[in-house]
Amino acid sequence: MYPIKAALVILLIVGIFGCGESRQGTDLEGAPPGEAESYARINELKENIADDPNNLDWRYQLAREYERIGKNMEALKAYEEALAIDPGQTDLKFNYAELALKMGDRRKAFQSYKEILLGSDGEQYLGRIAPKFLDAYKVLPRIATDAPEAFGTYSSDGTKIIYQAFVDNNWDIYQYDLISQSSTPLITDPAHDENPAFSTDQRYLVYTSTRDDHRDVEYIQKLRDIYVKDLFSNRNVNLTTNSSNDWRPRFSRDGKYIVFVSERSDLRDVGILDLYSQIFIMESDGSFQLEITKVEANNGGPVMVGGENDPIYFDSNRNGTYDIFKMNADGSNLSQITYNSEINDVAPDISSDGIHIAFFSDRDGNYEIYMMNNDGSNQQKMTANPSDDLNPIFSPDGKKILFHSDRFGNYDIFELDLEQKSEKATLTEVVAFIDAALSSM
Repeated sequence: MYPIKAALVILLIVGIFGCGESRQGTDLEGAPPGEAESYARINELKENIADDPNNLDWRYQLAREYERIGKNMEALKAYEEALAIDPGQTDLKFNYAELALKMGDRRKAFQSYKEILLGSDGEQYLGRIAPKFLDAYKVLPRIATDAPEAFGTYSSDGTKIIYQAFVDNNWDIYQYDLISQSSTPLITDPAHDENPAFSTDQRYLVYTSTRDDHRDVEYIQKLRDIYVKDLFSNRNVNLTTNSSNDWRPRFSRDGKYIVFVSERSDLRDVGILDLYSQIFIMESDGSFQLEITKVEANNGGPVMVGGENDPIYFDSNRNGTYDIFKMNADGSNLSQITYNSEINDVAPDISSDGIHIAFFSDRDGNYEIYMMNNDGSNQQKMTANPSDDLNPIFSPDGKKILFHSDRFGNYDIFELDLEQKSEKATLTEVVAFIDAALSSM
């Protein structure tokens, strides 16, 4: 898979007031008004609990106050202490599971969800828990073999999928015919050939390759250039010939341009995994390569809606975690689409009508596919699976979303049908999904 260098970091949130058991005197007086009130309430609740240790209402309120000011570890502890007194408090257990999931402790969260479903209130909570483990729409495997497959994209007529597969110890590029349901190799050589995408007229294939890096180094250290293959003449051309990493090429919808990611402009003396990546644009023959983001951050996943007068959507960690942005083809008129300071929103794709954006996010503890309007509104979770669902791509008619996932153990390519909602699952089925998730951890 292409080297998005930053590991999509999940930040550990640290409270600004430290870990003391009490916040009184000048510390309390110096806190912001809203937090000062919370700390005063926390101190009051602790005194109440000291007088009546078995009062679960006080303990629940204490947990909520800690959550209010971002002291999640203290909130989790308060929930645990309450549940130790009475494990049958379903509301407490559900809030505990929600907080554990938010903090990335999926094992604690999933085990708590299972206990709730198996308890006397299980059916009442089924509608709230099931969507965490069931896709919102019908998902079917499209290309699933013993070899890892990833980064699938559709042809413009929607009859083919082009993708990369790890065969004979390297990535090669294949084409899957949706009508005959068969795959044929398009590019096979000893190098790593990745990130394939068709031109709109389906004559050209753009992709990355390590074939010009002859160093004996590990896969992650290999340098990639961007190539175009003429599928009529079988002629391959290196478009970038640059001594740095160039990857994730996509044709503009009018076929005149290619957007891509490169590290070439970072001249710092740092390791290859620490270099900043920027968004570039070039004409489809490789000429006039122009850097259009210039910020000390990692920028990636560009997709160009139409031509030079249409926006480019991309992801960037310029604010700490990854969010989705939009800009003009010359880098002007930058605007931020998602605002999530604690999670990562990555790899946008825009529907052919320009209305919807698909992307993946780790906001629920692992990577799932989401969809939203092009202004960031109406964000919806589309998949819910303990495995990671990545790199969504709309079909040309906008009715399906292609993505790759390790649901079957290694990466395969799946298709989500936006016209078929998932069937409602029974309590027993959801528990089985949770068991499968726990066993895979």
